[in-house]
Amino acid sequence: MSCDVMAHILMLNLSSELQQIKADTVNLAKKLEALEDSKRKILGENLGGCSAEELHSLEVKIEKSLRTIRGKKTQVLEQQIAKLKEKEKTLLKDNEDLREKQGILEAPLVVPTLNCVAPLPLRDAPEPVKSDVETELYIGLPGRNRCSNRPSG
Repeated sequence: MSCDVMAHILMLNLSSELQQIKADTVNLAKKLEALEDSKRKILGENLGGCSAEELHSLEVKIEKSLRTIRGKKTQVLEQQIAKLKEKEKTLLKDNEDLREKQGILEAPLVVPTLNCVAPLPLRDAPEPVKSDVETELYIGLPGRNRCSNRPSG
């Protein structure tokens, strides 16, 4: 075969492929336009040209989608609730364990009550200086009867 014949065959193949690409492009453009039109209708836009039958069909599709979405939402919320209940059980168990540890740690800390005796006044001691600051010494655990270094009176 001559170079001219081969070039001619190659040109025919390229031309055929180019026509196929153009046809595919036109088809894709039509599909894209149909999808965009469908999207607008689902969003409630450009419904003026729709027939009652088209509107009913659109309504059925939207209701079906809504049921699917609500079902998925319910499933996700149920999974979250289950996880939170497991977390609650774990935290309650941890809390119980900590309370037991606290009880074990507090048990040996029982301190016997002290016999409180008022201090004896010193002879020839200077009068205490009056001050705005209260200085008292307490012996014992907070919240229990405590002994003070001040004479009662």
